[in-house]
Parts: sequence; structure tokens; C-alpha cells
Amino acid sequence: MKTNTIRVGIIGTGNRGITCIGRQIAAQGKELDITITALCNRTPIRMKVALGDLNQAAKAAGNEAFTPTFYSDPKDLINDEEVDVIVITTATASHLEAAIPAIQSGKKVYLDKPIAHTIEDSVAIREAEHQADNPIIMGFTRRYEKPWTDLHALVESGVIGDLKMMLIRAVLPYSFYFQTWHRTRAMSGGALNDKASHYTDVFNWFAGGRCLQTNAFGGRNVFKERKDAPEFCSVCDDQDCPYRAETARPDTQDQHRGAVDKAISRDADASQRKDNCVYKAGADIFDHASIHYQYDNGIVASIFYSIYGPQAEDEETLELIGTKGRVILTRLKGEIDIVTDYGKKTHDVIHCKAEAFETSHFGADRQLVQDIAAFARGDESLVNGWYGMEASRMAIAAIQSIDEGGQTIRMSDLPDGPG
Repeated sequence: MKTNTIRVGIIGTGNRGITCIGRQIAAQGKELDITITALCNRTPIRMKVALGDLNQAAKAAGNEAFTPTFYSDPKDLINDEEVDVIVITTATASHLEAAIPAIQSGKKVYLDKPIAHTIEDSVAIREAEHQADNPIIMGFTRRYEKPWTDLHALVESGVIGDLKMMLIRAVLPYSFYFQTWHRTRAMSGGALNDKASHYTDVFNWFAGGRCLQTNAFGGRNVFKERKDAPEFCSVCDDQDCPYRAETARPDTQDQHRGAVDKAISRDADASQRKDNCVYKAGADIFDHASIHYQYDNGIVASIFYSIYGPQAEDEETLELIGTKGRVILTRLKGEIDIVTDYGKKTHDVIHCKAEAFETSHFGADRQLVQDIAAFARGDESLVNGWYGMEASRMAIAAIQSIDEGGQTIRMSDLPDGPG
């Protein structure tokens, strides 16, 4: 039976799929005429936890409860005739498995960032998108946050002249990267790929050019391996440790309910746990980095990045320097500090919070779900697989540079996909 309602199937029922996307579908379902008809996860209890979370959000918004079909195999969800839009929010290393058949199905596909954990998989997904002529929509949230979109419009208007330099300062309380599957490159492509792909996409969005080369320095200063480290928080006696899973990011379904649920805590697969000790052996990701990029149009860009600290505000800023001015966006405040005309006439602070600024990703997820609904009804994607591929190529190239002691990596030497 055909319906005008957009029917969504979510593959991967963790934080991104449920706390970010699912909750917003629950909150806006009636307004956008969108619903969730299928969930997919290898662990049934996690789908039950996720559904409880979704229905609680739907009830709070005065919307009907969801009654989705549960699947353990992504291909079964992809083939479900009651699914119009496929949302893929699995661990990054599993993106290829779901993304390519989803794209080839002809259905609309949302793929979470980063596009993949390796450059090879990134290129393969982009090639599938290109060959199927079925553009995907990606979850680079800065593209949907009002201060960032307002800033982009300002820069495009020429208020700071020609853009020449960019800097993102990301000092983040993200110890969870060492507690979850993100802790290994085999699963995530590295914490830098997971987080910095947001930033490299921002650079590409603002630069309007293509990166030529990168070099980077970084490593691990704080979350170093300890021989006496326990396997998991659940078996650790140190109740005062600031990095316990239940105290780090306690507001999210994935880190709070998922971390301490007794059934989940018995999972034998450490990569599926949310409470790995931040000091245990086996992690091969970085906790800090300084990264530099050069573009074909002469623009240079840098990322100043660390994930030290268990509890702190999300300190992220974007600074842009042009030929006649500069701007600084402070994400936490939703503010843009701007100097124009070489500072002679204008120094102003623009307040540009979205109405839903207090919701996840500072209102971006609310806007993103609205864009997904519009995309499902025929609108173009703001950010397709090419942008996802390029963002991960740049992030993973920076990781390679760090591995090689800061050697410059030329992007032309790396695998590439169709433009």
C-alpha cells in the first residue's frame, strides 16, 4: 500500500542512529510526516533499548509509538518494502557492507560520517554512488547548524574579502573514543577520522577548492597504556576515576543506558562494549594532533585538536582570515565575532542560535531530519558521497603523516574516486 509518509529504516541503533537521528524523527514525525518502520542491529536487546528510547521521545512530543520490524541483517532491512529511506549509523568499518547494497537498491540513503574507515572503502562507496546515479546524504552536522550556515553565507558575500586562512580549534571532552569501538583504526579509521572528518568537510565547504597536501604531528599524551588497567569500567574498583563510562557523556543513550545495562555489560566482544578502560592495551588512536592543509587555490587550513578531559564544555571554534577581515565562530555560544573593512568600521558579535539550539548537535540534528525528509521527497543532497570521500581522504592522510613523523602527504598519491 502506497503512502505519502516517509518510512525510515535505521541500521545501527546506537548513539548516532537513535539519540541523534531517531529522537528527532520521534519529535517531528507528525509535522514532517515521517516515521520509523524498521531497525537493524546484531544484538536484539540493543534494538529493544533503542525502541524504548524512541517511543519515550515520541510520547513526549505527543506522537504515536513506533512498531518497527527488527532485523539482524542489513540486507533484509534494505529489501523491506516498508522502508523508503535507509539510515546507516553503524560502526564506521561496517559502512561499506550496508552502504553499497543500499545505494544500489535505488532507495534514498543517509550515511553517517565518516563515510568509511579506510580510503579504499571511501572510494568504493563513492564509486557505487556515482555508478548508480543515486546520491546519498551525509551527516556532517556543521552543514545543518545555523551559526555555521550563517557564517558561510557571510563569507560568500565577501565581508572579509577573499578567504585565505582557516583554523578549527577542537578541545573536546571525548574520552569515550577510548571506551568504545572507536579505539581501534580497524573499526573507526581513528578518532581523527571520526571527528576531524567534520572539520575537513567544513574546510572543503568554505574553501571551494581541493586539498593538495597535508602534514601533521600528534600522538597520545594522556590516554597511555597502563599495565594494571582493568578490561572494563564495570570490573574496576576505582569509583573516583573521572573516565568511568557512566560519568562520561551521561546524557546519551549509547554512553549511559548502553554502558551500564547489565545484559549489554556481559557482551564478550570488547568492541561492542561502551566501558573499555581508557588505559587498556589495544588502542591505536591519537588523543591530540596539529594538522595542516594546503589547497589548490592557495588557502591554508589547520586543526588544533585534543580529546583530553572527561567533563568539560565542547570547546570548538572556527576562525577565518580574509584579505579585509576575520571571523571567529564559537560553537558553544552560537556566536560569530566579526571584523570587516580591515577593522576600520565594523567589529560586531552576531548571535545566531537556532530555535532548537539546546537539542542535539546544537539544533543541527533537528534540521538534518528536516533535510532528510525533503531529500526523500526529491530535494538535492547538501553533502553527497564525494564530500564524504574527500573528508576522510584528508583525515586519514593526516593520520598517515603522523605515523610517518610529520612527513608531507600529497593527496594525488592516494586513492581517489569520481568527482
